[in-house]
Amino acid sequence: MKKSHLIALMTALAAGTAAAAPTLASATNTPAGTTIENIASATFQDPGNPTGTPLTSTSNKVTTTVLPKPGFDVVYTDGTADGNTIATTPVLTTGAVPGQKITTAYSVVNNGNVTLTVALAADTTGAAAGQTVQYFLADASGNPTGAAITSLTLPVNDPATATDEGIVKIVQVVTLPTDPAQITTSSIFGASPEASVLGTAGADPLVTPGNGYASGTTTYEDAKPENTDLQFVRITVFAPALDNNPNTNPSTPVDSAGNPIPSGQVPPYTTVQVPTEVVGKPGDNTPVVDASGYVTPGAPAGDPTPGGTPIVPNVATDNQVAYPKADANNANDVVVFTNNLTNTSGATDKVQLFPVLADGTPDTAYVYNATTGTFTNAATGVSIRFLDPVSGAVILASTDPSNPTLAKFPTVTVPDGKTVVYRTEVTYPDANDSDPISPIVVKIGADSLNDADLKSDSATTDTINPPAAQFGDATTALGATSTPFPVQTVTPNGTFSGVSSPDLSDATAVFPMDVVNNGQYNDSFTLSGSVTFTDAATNNTVTVPVLYYAPDGSLLPRVSNDPASADYNKFITPVIAPGTEYKPLAVINVPSGTVTATNPSGYTAKLGDYLVDQTAVGNYSTISMTDTNDIVRVSPNGNVAVAKFVAKTGVAAGSNPVNGINNPADYTATGTNGAKPLDDITYRIIGKNNYNAAVPGFFLTDTVPVNTTFKSVQLLNASGTVITTNVIYRVGTTGAWSTVAPAAGAASGTVISVALDADNNGQPDALPASGTLIAQFVVTVK
Repeated sequence: MKKSHLIALMTALAAGTAAAAPTLASATNTPAGTTIENIASATFQDPGNPTGTPLTSTSNKVTTTVLPKPGFDVVYTDGTADGNTIATTPVLTTGAVPGQKITTAYSVVNNGNVTLTVALAADTTGAAAGQTVQYFLADASGNPTGAAITSLTLPVNDPATATDEGIVKIVQVVTLPTDPAQITTSSIFGASPEASVLGTAGADPLVTPGNGYASGTTTYEDAKPENTDLQFVRITVFAPALDNNPNTNPSTPVDSAGNPIPSGQVPPYTTVQVPTEVVGKPGDNTPVVDASGYVTPGAPAGDPTPGGTPIVPNVATDNQVAYPKADANNANDVVVFTNNLTNTSGATDKVQLFPVLADGTPDTAYVYNATTGTFTNAATGVSIRFLDPVSGAVILASTDPSNPTLAKFPTVTVPDGKTVVYRTEVTYPDANDSDPISPIVVKIGADSLNDADLKSDSATTDTINPPAAQFGDATTALGATSTPFPVQTVTPNGTFSGVSSPDLSDATAVFPMDVVNNGQYNDSFTLSGSVTFTDAATNNTVTVPVLYYAPDGSLLPRVSNDPASADYNKFITPVIAPGTEYKPLAVINVPSGTVTATNPSGYTAKLGDYLVDQTAVGNYSTISMTDTNDIVRVSPNGNVAVAKFVAKTGVAAGSNPVNGINNPADYTATGTNGAKPLDDITYRIIGKNNYNAAVPGFFLTDTVPVNTTFKSVQLLNASGTVITTNVIYRVGTTGAWSTVAPAAGAASGTVISVALDADNNGQPDALPASGTLIAQFVVTVK
């Protein structure tokens, strides 16, 4: 026969004790309706045979029917004391998440001797709105089974069996709401089953036994007043505690799946500064390049920038700023940030990442592609992906069906007290390195999947400050001009006047230049330039560097003060703040004897022009800019010298110069050999172009002297060699030129000219700068 622990159990529950849970059992009362029959007997010795077998006499049979004695209770299956409220219950579930189902095991116990139909309802006094409460029969493992129930049949425990039929195990399932309007971190949910039985017994149980409770009455557990014998579960909601930060080299980093990251697998970040100073003290031409402006931190995995993009974290403002350098291609640029997300909620949290607005809601300008894990802003061309810090794999949305709320966006797992490291890869269009450019600001939100809303619980900001600059001729307004061919005219044999260069009067050209920082961070620039001139005397080229002066007239610092260094003619500007400009002066000292040049390509103004080739390179950004449209115009300068010599044997070359022209060997300007009638006299007329420009239409002329007749004329080059082709002649001071040499015999006073006509246009050619042409003129004495 089974032993009942019900009295001890109820006594403990009523007293509110927390003793060890007794064995759960129903009552073992005799079931109602059982007939108790009793027949008495008397045993005695037969008086006639006192030693014989005793005799027995029986009485009549007395029959008694066992009446209903109903009783029932609902208790925690684990034996926890009941009789509580939502505020006092010891059965707690903390950290519940939206949509979560909280199951609690209960037992409905028959404490009487009659089968009962027990109605089940949920008491939710003190619970927040929005939850749903259902009851299910429990399977052998204690899990809900079948459809939800609102009542059950509670059998009587049969004392004759080993099974306790007087206990029906049920499961209460509380489902939390998912509507953010119905669930907050301060919400309290919960419920208690409340069992009741509707009475069916008549006034005379022997006539109408029913279930033992008076017809039309409702009886609650243990026949106590309604709402007094309850078994609540109290449910509090998970409170996310996330801190989304720039990289701070956490001591307990984990990857996107929540696994610890081995030491050294995530490159540490170091603080880096953009340029703050690149020039020396005033008056000191030795440049001082601030090393802190050029420190490059460890490159994040996957960062395509050589050496990594320098990034400055500011944990106090939850912001980090990247300072990318310029590149030479037009492909999209990429910066990879490292972010840290710390969880101090007390439990592992699953968190989804997405771009957010200032209020923490998703930035709908970004469209998410769940297949590629990419957020794309079509208006700006900016796209974002989140990457695992170790493998570099794209982090995708969680598809774990065990999560109460499946993620819409890339998901990371953050154990309590740990910091997940994730990469934020920002791809953006390659900007024009010249035009003003705005920062690219990406605000990244972290939303716990354990709360009801789709809103960031902690956000961090990743900012990209792109570079941009202009270099060209100065303008009054901010910015450099691209107006072609500014011209500075010089006299090549003049003096060098530094930055004070009045036009035409000296050999110095000065161009006001402009370096404009249109980017988003400080930068300084290295300036260099040159002009290649042609020497009139040698026809050789000479390259002259451009010197760069500050607006106050002082020479800018050189990159190197060693004249033998390739950096000697490179100059450094001061640091130029974003949105400002610096106006240096480009100064070119034109060498003496520079010839006027032919037209530069694409320019059709005047002769005598040389293009200035200038370059400005960002010392930090590496932006490279050129300016090739400035013109140094070299004005003509010099004269044409003419000397005439007559043949005389034995005269040394150069011993008798005239007008700066040396006499040829065996020719003199001061004496003769003398001549007899019918002797020939040979003259050499030498013309030299001392201008720095070609002299157009050049020819040499002589007149047949008195007492002589013309014999011949020839044209010689500077070395005295006779020119046999492309020579033209003219007799007289006017008239047409002819390729036929004049005939001998012309009388004294006849004017004869000779010229070179290499282009065969019938006119004398130009004599190049420093060019020499010789006419050999022979007459015969009468």
